[in-house]
Amino acid sequence: MAAIDDVLLVRHGESEANRAGRFAYHAWDPHLTELGRAQARQLVAQLQHAPIKHLATSPLARARETIQPLAESRRLVPAVLADLAEVNLGSWDGARLIDLERSDSAAFRAWRQDPESNPPPGGESILAVGRRVLNALERYLETVEPGLTVAATHADCIKGALLIVTRTSGPSARTLFVPNMGQLLLRYHRNLHRWVLVLGPQYFPPP
Repeated sequence: MAAIDDVLLVRHGESEANRAGRFAYHAWDPHLTELGRAQARQLVAQLQHAPIKHLATSPLARARETIQPLAESRRLVPAVLADLAEVNLGSWDGARLIDLERSDSAAFRAWRQDPESNPPPGGESILAVGRRVLNALERYLETVEPGLTVAATHADCIKGALLIVTRTSGPSARTLFVPNMGQLLLRYHRNLHRWVLVLGPQYFPPP
């Protein structure tokens, strides 16, 4: 029987950077807010019936703190995957979004219009993010038993993965919104080395 893995990508809860309206890549490593910690605890209840076998996380604090309550509940140790980390924001790392908007720079206007063709100066495109996220997950899944993995990551990581799986162009990222704790369920067919998008509430509590 072909080995199949389900991966539930979960964006981290509200972080100090989210609340401050700031970008955060390497300049700082913000923690979850009180609301973000509550959202992380809610994930435990949401997935109480899910047959979780593995956990993974971005190395950044906001992702690790999001997965921690679930890890404690399931007595699992999350695998820390460096390539699940936030998009490289280049020279905008640590900047406030409102300041970039007020600057009305050509680079910022171009990024707003098409983030794939115009990533942040010195930064990373959406499709590049998606490729590194999926490649990291494939490498990880080859080392574990098939089953459901819940992985805590970041908004642009989820957008990029979705665009790669659906073979959609980078500019379409502007039509996607991933809120804090937003989720994407993907299925990986190991023998085919193929990802598919899964639609439906497979892992939500029954009514």
